[in-house]
Amino acid sequence: MTSINWSEWGRPAPISLTPVTGGLINESYRAEFGSGEVLFAQRVNRSVFRDLDAIEQNLILLRASPASVLAVNPVSRLDGSIHDAEGWRVQPWIHEAAQQASAYACGQFWGKFNRLLNERAAPWKTVLPDFHSAALRWEQWTSVRQLVPHEYSELKSELEDLAPMFLTLELKLIPAVQHHDAKRTNMLLSTQGFRAIDLDTLQPGYLGSDFADLVRSMAARRTEDDPKGNSAEPEIVRELWDGYINGWPDAATHEGTMLRMPAYLSWVQALRFAADAALGSTYYRIDYPEHNWVRAQNQLELVRSLLKLTRFTV
Repeated sequence: MTSINWSEWGRPAPISLTPVTGGLINESYRAEFGSGEVLFAQRVNRSVFRDLDAIEQNLILLRASPASVLAVNPVSRLDGSIHDAEGWRVQPWIHEAAQQASAYACGQFWGKFNRLLNERAAPWKTVLPDFHSAALRWEQWTSVRQLVPHEYSELKSELEDLAPMFLTLELKLIPAVQHHDAKRTNMLLSTQGFRAIDLDTLQPGYLGSDFADLVRSMAARRTEDDPKGNSAEPEIVRELWDGYINGWPDAATHEGTMLRMPAYLSWVQALRFAADAALGSTYYRIDYPEHNWVRAQNQLELVRSLLKLTRFTV
């Protein structure tokens, strides 16, 4: 049984509480009440998300934002707040429609969500500082690069050869509020249309981060664990972009930069995998000793593929 006090949300104890699996970070449950109401209860993982106040403020700001119509908004506690002292929050349970979503439709949704997020200025809080920063990951890499085994020297050289381009790109990126984990699994298709979920990482960042995450999650031919390498499907990248700029037409003025963002984030991820591997794989869970090196090589191959699909001059 969870430690949540349902009376703080104006509810009695549920008649059933079922764990929801699939999430990697937070603890989640499906709560069914005698009235027939069904809610989703979730406790924020405080070891990952240490600034609960920042998440709280951003979710309150989102509720007042035009983008709220495209998100699953939390249920307020009786005192008007969202989280309790232990990090529990409650939101409606969404019955997802059993229907496929095209790449164009997914791009269109995230483009519209991003447009509405940035339509009005608001005091958004940073939840995870430098979350999508190449400069930070490069700094971390330079402190461990001497630990790279000889057999991965070619991988090391290629990662470092790309650094000037992506570090220069970062200096030119435009600030924007982003979800920071935009992908198909973080959008539910209900009878009212798509709705964004997993909003803990919603915060200020760089324009194009959400488009980049969407491409990495939907256009890659293989998963990042696949030892056979990786590449991107050109048609899906184009569909995602066409849908995105339909949802946010003004983003098209930054096409050159935004189309480079998927390669940028893939390079950042390759750096993170390689740095963790050099340190003995203390952050990412591995299934065999070379796992993080395989992931780094996989993402580097995705970078090569994405660079061929985009038009950009630094």
